[in-house]
Amino acid sequence: MNYQIGPWQFIKNRCVVVAGNIERELDPLLIKLLIHFISKPQRIIARQELVEQVWQQSFVDDNAINRAISELRKQLSHPVEKAPLLKTHYRKGYSLTVVATPLAEAEPQLQATIASSADNISDAQSSVVVSPEELAESNAGSQTLVANNTKSKQFSIIAGVFLLILISVIASWFVLKNVEQHTPAQEQIIKTSATIIPSTWNVGAEAVPVISFDKQYLAYSNTDLTSQQQHAFVKRIADQREVELHYQDFNVSILSWQHKQHRVLLQATNLSEQQCVMVLVDLSDFLNPSDGQVIRECDLRYTGYAQLDESGTFLYFTEFKNKRGGSGLFRYNTATKKESTLVPSSDLLYGALMPRISPSGQYIGYIQSLQSQPFTFFTYNLQTSEIKRFFQAQSKNVSFAFDWLPDEDTVFVSEYNRLTTINIPDGTVSVREISPYMSAYYIAAQSANSFYFSPSQTQQLSIFKVTDLFSPAMQGHHLYASEGNNYNALPLLKGQQPNTLFISSRSGNAQIWLEQGNQQLQLSNFTAEHGTPDFGFVRMASNGKFLLLKINEELNFFDVQTKKLHTITELKGRKISSYAWSDNSEQIWLTELQDKRYQLWQFNLVTRELTKRSDIAPYALLNNNQGDSFAVTSDELIRLADDKRWQLPDNARATSFHAINTDYLYISDGISRVARFNLTTHQLEETQVDFKSFAFNVTDNNELLFNRRDVKDTQIKLVSW
Repeated sequence: MNYQIGPWQFIKNRCVVVAGNIERELDPLLIKLLIHFISKPQRIIARQELVEQVWQQSFVDDNAINRAISELRKQLSHPVEKAPLLKTHYRKGYSLTVVATPLAEAEPQLQATIASSADNISDAQSSVVVSPEELAESNAGSQTLVANNTKSKQFSIIAGVFLLILISVIASWFVLKNVEQHTPAQEQIIKTSATIIPSTWNVGAEAVPVISFDKQYLAYSNTDLTSQQQHAFVKRIADQREVELHYQDFNVSILSWQHKQHRVLLQATNLSEQQCVMVLVDLSDFLNPSDGQVIRECDLRYTGYAQLDESGTFLYFTEFKNKRGGSGLFRYNTATKKESTLVPSSDLLYGALMPRISPSGQYIGYIQSLQSQPFTFFTYNLQTSEIKRFFQAQSKNVSFAFDWLPDEDTVFVSEYNRLTTINIPDGTVSVREISPYMSAYYIAAQSANSFYFSPSQTQQLSIFKVTDLFSPAMQGHHLYASEGNNYNALPLLKGQQPNTLFISSRSGNAQIWLEQGNQQLQLSNFTAEHGTPDFGFVRMASNGKFLLLKINEELNFFDVQTKKLHTITELKGRKISSYAWSDNSEQIWLTELQDKRYQLWQFNLVTRELTKRSDIAPYALLNNNQGDSFAVTSDELIRLADDKRWQLPDNARATSFHAINTDYLYISDGISRVARFNLTTHQLEETQVDFKSFAFNVTDNNELLFNRRDVKDTQIKLVSW
């Protein structure tokens, strides 16, 4: 059903509002909000109702609601009609100031025929829409004919229906023809032999290459292999001379070049002081860089992404704003110190990332990366506010490998050894398959047939055991050193002998290993039929016989005694984000993402029954070492066996990683902050670590087993063909 809302016509299936020659596209959240307001005419709708009915959660951050309402009000603002269509009622809620009237109130017979033809067109994947003006004219004509002649009216209706169907079929043919021209099945892949040469030679992990607008300078980041400290360098390509950039005693890394300027934007961080700032360094005198000018503070939780426009007036950046979920795209006015939202924060990790201004200054290109989904490339038109998607990756890996070419209209997007070239004005695409094989994480386009890249494999994973973390006597050391990656350690206790189960690729590909009595034993023997295993967290059943783990997005259990892997076929295809054993070894808990909301299920491995639990929506599930199962929601810890609940303090919410034992819930942001919540006293302790981790587990003795990330020695390379 389409609606007239004040000066706007809301075309639901196109997700747009239209007024004359103005058309604005609404994102899915704004569509849901608007539909809810339409369904409650002349009513004040409380914020909690929006939380429950639109977000479909028990809690949503106030800032997220404010931003969504503000964005919807902005989209409904009209250059002529100044009265706001969305009104705020102080401490009561919001209301739509006009009554939305349905547009398609034609004769029932006409509506049924149009609906039938629309269904047929839908089967052909068409998106043809009859305009509200056409339906209004049809209504007016029908009313006139009623006063004159019934037969004439019927003939008019039949003719009108026939005409609509004819128009729809013709339009469908054009749509299908256009889809056929751009379908991936028809894409031609250009086999390309390339030359790949190193372009940087410093010891350390070198990444984030960015090239200046005139292609004279290459900037990049370097992470020291021993200290893990970050450095920033700029190389003059003509003579290969380079300078290192500094800001006080902070770690510095490259963000971007200012648009069409010889100034570099840095992210400067001091973890011990919990400080993060964006700093601009002038390289007009290349060998004598200026002192850094602070542009704004930044978010320590992740490596930020930002670029300053040519005039230095606007900073475009991505940042996490919600307690949970991903980042949005924002614009910061450096003069007024105010910011505005261009793309709202996503409900899922990781959101909008890596904004890059096009050479013409008309577009912002950015990556949208959502948890467990392939990344996509979008553009935001700074003149019209229009958002378009141009590329979706094939794999579900996170990547930032895109850059604008200097011709104003073209973008490179790299995924493994496939390089996609996109023409933004007409949407045409070409794909190259580059040999020798390469896998880029960041790229910087030098020309139409060359680009710099830093590799995707830059880290070595190890298990790092930490004792006395919350005391001055804290100690840490690596466990089970090998040349392969070691991670996802799970503490076990058999009798009086402590053991550790973990994942390791020391034997060539990832397998399950057991450390027992200073010996490492390989338990699994996954072969090529399993592909290249990508492991999720390991959970041990309370009977010690079964492991629950996710391999390549599919949930499995592993029989420790028979060494066999069993796929849970009933759960294939589900977007499982977290899982844990129930209090017995016959049932498991799992959470699934459904319409951007977490849904809790219990699956019985014996009866194969799947049961929904609708009263809570946890984003994390945990087992302690005794086999008890717990759920973490946005504000609570819940023991699932007896529904015992702990209210979490504000600074213990919306964190990335958790572990639990009988005494504490441990919490980490995956960067430097670790906290623990005492389950008895409800007190929270916090500390900082000087290494990077992405997950961890805990023993009953409060020893933490971190998945530690250390960088490898890598180079930035130039690809040309």
